[in-house]
Amino acid sequence: MPRFLVKKTAPTEDGKSLVFKGKVVEGPINKGMELLISVAGKAVIPVKITDILHFEKSKDDSKKVGLVVDFEDEPDDMAMIMALRITDEEIECQQPAP
Repeated sequence: MPRFLVKKTAPTEDGKSLVFKGKVVEGPINKGMELLISVAGKAVIPVKITDILHFEKSKDDSKKVGLVVDFEDEPDDMAMIMALRITDEEIECQQPAP
């Protein structure tokens, strides 16, 4: 299963999306896939990747990829995920269920 190492999580300028900045650890990760965010080790929230950014000028190789997740319709979910302060954590990705 594809995995992504999150080094930093930050909101976008418009405040409607989050960018998970880090690097791909395993497998291909594409737009439309879901990041599986674990909450307290008990529940998993799947969030859809809407864009992938590449930070070529980043001096830190562990922060060259950004996975963008849109929360325009679910601002409460965004606030909850921001409160988790995800950093230095591997997150699994999957294709969404049909």
